[in-house]
Amino acid sequence: MLILILCLFLDSLLAMLFCLIINILAGFLVWQKVLAIHPNHGVIILEPKLFRFEGEGLKIQGEISKKSRFYGNNIWLHIKGFSNNHWLIISANGVNEQSYARLKRATLSAINCVLESK
Repeated sequence: MLILILCLFLDSLLAMLFCLIINILAGFLVWQKVLAIHPNHGVIILEPKLFRFEGEGLKIQGEISKKSRFYGNNIWLHIKGFSNNHWLIISANGVNEQSYARLKRATLSAINCVLESK
C-alpha cells in the first residue's frame, strides 16, 4: 500500500511504472494465497480431537488450534497437522446450516478447551 501511495508522488515515469508492476505482482501473489486457503469444494470430517479436510488436491488433517477465529460468516481454522500447520477459511454460505453449526461448535470447543486448561 505504501508503494502505491508513493507512486502518486513520483516524478519519473519509469519509477511509476516499476511501482505499478510491483503492486500488481504483490496483489496477484496475495490473491493466490487467499484462494489456496479458501477452497470451493471439499469434504470436512469432524472427529473428536481430529479435523480432516479433503478437496481439490488439498488434504489437511490435524487438530483445530486456539488460533482459529470467527470473522463475520467465516471461520478461519488454524489446523495443527502432524508435520506442519495450515489455515483454512470456511464460509457459512458454502456449507449447509447444520454443518456450519457443527464446525462452529467444534471450533469453539477447541478454543475453550485450550483456555480452560491454562
